[in-house]
Amino acid sequence: MKVFVSSVMNGFEDYREAAFAAILSLDHDILRAEDFPASTIPSRVACLQGVREADLVVLILGERYGWSETQSGISPTHEEFREAAAEGKVIPFVQSGVRREEAQQRFVDEVEDYDSGMHRGRTFQSPEELRTEVTRAIARHQLSAATTPVDVPALVGKARSMIPPEECGIVRMSGPLLHLAVVGGPTQTILRPSEIEDQSLVDGMVADLSSPNGYFSYRRRSEPRFDHGALCIEQENGAGLRIDEAGALLLSVPIEEATGHLKPLIEEHVGQAIKEGLAFADRMLEKFDRTQRLTRIVIAADISSSGVFGWRTASQQAASPDSMQIAMDRSASGPVMFNPPDQARMVLRAERNRMTEDMLALLRRKYKS
Repeated sequence: MKVFVSSVMNGFEDYREAAFAAILSLDHDILRAEDFPASTIPSRVACLQGVREADLVVLILGERYGWSETQSGISPTHEEFREAAAEGKVIPFVQSGVRREEAQQRFVDEVEDYDSGMHRGRTFQSPEELRTEVTRAIARHQLSAATTPVDVPALVGKARSMIPPEECGIVRMSGPLLHLAVVGGPTQTILRPSEIEDQSLVDGMVADLSSPNGYFSYRRRSEPRFDHGALCIEQENGAGLRIDEAGALLLSVPIEEATGHLKPLIEEHVGQAIKEGLAFADRMLEKFDRTQRLTRIVIAADISSSGVFGWRTASQQAASPDSMQIAMDRSASGPVMFNPPDQARMVLRAERNRMTEDMLALLRRKYKS
């Protein structure tokens, strides 16, 4: 396994050497800036390439933030963290008993908020303590990674199959719906049959869906039912949630309708539905899989849009609510997915804004063409 060590360098040599010793004691390869050969590419690019090449990133945070007069406006260590966090492969270690610079404290706050206390390594004071904690953390990471391998094609197939097909000739009177399937792996039982049928779980799910952080209308009646071992909760406006024993989720999120006689999809409304759906999916996974047995996720999305024609921004619709050109070609079929389709589970939280933007772009390509 290749392990990249990210930290400030000047004045922190003893701590970096302690991390290097821990990695070597476990017979892993070290990726570090000290060993990068002379090259024509900028140091920033070389370091970020090292992060991308690594299987795991050890992040060590002390009192100093480091140089921040960079192209990105943040320190190299901060940028390396964000690159690694997007892949869900960073283990941070925070030094205790030091007076941190203001920028460094903000960095630490971001790191600890990102992992919600579930991934951050124990604090350390001395190089010896750091070596012990790095050794333990990497060993635990190896054990967790030695689970059943993730069958990505199977996850992709399941995510696609969960999206309801468009019903030709049927016009929905309650507006368009965003269908968002989130399937995690490696495949295993997350909710036992007795749990998924427990009435208290059903009641809690209805409460979550109808809360200010949900997407159900509290004014509408929610109808729970069971379908082939999966719990389905639906409302008459089409809003719905389906979760099975493997923790696979299908969220059907209402998209706010456009004003005027014509009813195109409004880009901002679709984006809001995506953001709500991803946020709720993250909360459900954290609720039912707190120890994060599901390490990878595949996401598929589509829109039930019978009776809805075209795609516009809110400003375009406001300028001309009753007339527009409509492209009738719908050759693009099936849900949209990211490329590659599988993502580290933690990106659902750490990179939610980026995922929302990219999913919106994929749906725009399909429905605006």
